[in-house]
Amino acid sequence: MLNFKRTLSFLTLLTTVTVIACTPSPTVSSESESEPAESVQTEEAETVPTSETAPSSVDETTEAIARTGLFESAEHETSGAAELISEEGQQTLRFDASFSTSNGPDLVVVLHRSADLIEETTPPAYPLNEADYVVIAPLSSTTGVQEYVIPAEINVEAFEAVAIWCQEFNATFGAAPLQ
Repeated sequence: MLNFKRTLSFLTLLTTVTVIACTPSPTVSSESESEPAESVQTEEAETVPTSETAPSSVDETTEAIARTGLFESAEHETSGAAELISEEGQQTLRFDASFSTSNGPDLVVVLHRSADLIEETTPPAYPLNEADYVVIAPLSSTTGVQEYVIPAEINVEAFEAVAIWCQEFNATFGAAPLQ
């Protein structure tokens, strides 16, 4: 009977470790760090780590989301979210997995001075004035996750929105006010 209990304990431990190893690590939040660690006790008082107490492979950096916004459509259907991230003194603009816009010529990512960019421009093109924006980079894809490093000389505090803009026709496809 003792061998059976040890075998059962070993299988429980093996199953737990396998589940932990095969489960993606969740993002660590400050709330979970303050909670007491939990463990599972077997009949022989062995401590088996749970997913909350097991070592995490999450890269601990100084990444902080400074501002976020949801895209609104203008000239073309545009959706998804944008995040302005500050990490070790570097500013990055990230679009999430739900980002989507139409394909078009000469599309670029810009930062704009106005949070109400779509409301303050005129349809159908929603044209931009040169003094109100700065080009960050050409749009790398019309869908999905993507990141754009913002040059250090750009003061992101002076800009209130991110936009997808067609330079050739001065047409704003969509914009996300950053809050």
